[in-house]
Amino acid sequence: MILALLETEPLPPQKQSPFSSAKRLLQKLVFSLLPSFIQSKLRHAASTSYRIHPTSYLDGLRGFASFIVFMGHYTEENLGWWTEPYGLYENGASSSPLQLPFLRVIYSARPMVHIFFIISGYVLALKPLKQIHSQQYAALSSTLSSSVFRRGIRLFVPSFITLFVMALTVYYGVSDYRYASPFMTLYYQLSHWRKTCWRLLWASWAISDISYAAPVYNPALWTIPVEFAQSLLLFIATLGLSRCVANARLFILAGVMTFCFYSGELYTLEFLGGMFLAEVTILQDQSLLSPTLSPTELPKFTFDNAPIRCASASKIMQRLVQAFWMGNVVCGLFIASWTNDHVSEVWGLRVLDSHTPEPYEGQRVWFCLGAFQIVAACTQVRFLQDFFTNPIAQYLGRISYALYLTHNLCLTVLEPHVLPILDSFFSKASFLGRHLNWIAGLMLYLPVIICVADLFWRAVDKPTVRFARWLEGKCIVSAKKL
Repeated sequence: MILALLETEPLPPQKQSPFSSAKRLLQKLVFSLLPSFIQSKLRHAASTSYRIHPTSYLDGLRGFASFIVFMGHYTEENLGWWTEPYGLYENGASSSPLQLPFLRVIYSARPMVHIFFIISGYVLALKPLKQIHSQQYAALSSTLSSSVFRRGIRLFVPSFITLFVMALTVYYGVSDYRYASPFMTLYYQLSHWRKTCWRLLWASWAISDISYAAPVYNPALWTIPVEFAQSLLLFIATLGLSRCVANARLFILAGVMTFCFYSGELYTLEFLGGMFLAEVTILQDQSLLSPTLSPTELPKFTFDNAPIRCASASKIMQRLVQAFWMGNVVCGLFIASWTNDHVSEVWGLRVLDSHTPEPYEGQRVWFCLGAFQIVAACTQVRFLQDFFTNPIAQYLGRISYALYLTHNLCLTVLEPHVLPILDSFFSKASFLGRHLNWIAGLMLYLPVIICVADLFWRAVDKPTVRFARWLEGKCIVSAKKL
């Protein structure tokens, strides 16, 4: 029906009526609400395709991580039993296979935040590091200046808009949030939103206090001030180490990371660790671009089968290296399977938990280490890079920030209306009922959440990037005035 409405040919200008004008307006409105990939299919527009660049796999990984954050919040709020270890605390129904290690990663939201931070450090440092290696110090200065200028706008403007919409849903009773008051006025609600935004911005100075940074409307936004503060620290580190040779920079960076680890500053460690991984991959690319030897310069062997033995040994070494990195992925995914509670009753996790290094307690430090294993493996294994550059992963990567910001908004609006209906059809008291309830909720929520995230990406996220670039252009000193 929607497709038929969109594909209807408009009448010629001389035959148009008020009804046809309203119909065309409705067509445009419906079309604008569709996700961008559906719009491109309807337009048959090849120009909307996106190119794959060398770090596109990190965009795909970030997209999947953002999607898992949504899955985690949805599952924890609707089926809290599944956050328990498999076979324990079942509350009348058998455990789900989704509670098993590795499978439960699909709704393990907490480890994904650490992956976000490492990827942010990598992506933010990559271009400046390339300029350092090519000794483009004037361009480096411009890049860092631009990054510092635009970073706050890029992070906080979409966050403030999300909080504004959520404040309105609370005031008008659309959301199920508990912050509404029977004596609340619109002025009071908007004042509360303003204070919430100020508190979120202020939290950039208190990044170690997560409870302080979490805004009441959308607790997931506690990561935004962390991203902002750690980004600025990363830019300082990049500038301070820009004149060092590569080996010295890596050595100093490793020393600072070690200091951060034993000081309990995991977020700084993750951003600087992303920078460390970016430096390593740049050095690897440079080694691959080194001049190849001519046939006369190839080493000569006494035995005819020596080159074959050398090639065979090289293939074995490559397979061993690949196996090492895939082992890291397995370990990282196992750590990401960490249960919310009762860790002492889970095989493997209780061993890690009992050996948690000081000054840490619980899962957070292990999530950090597991995230490093996963991201580092993705920078080295071509199979993983190919997986995260498929169209679905790339699409999720493009809307990842919008999806992260808006999924709680959608859940708080939809759940009060949808949950009672689902519970009336599928009882959560049985094994089958819980699974059908979970699947049915996903089928209803997911299209709405994707559409809202896509619309937010087009209407807020992308314009914010353009606005930050425009504002910077208006504020910087032109070359003629220098």
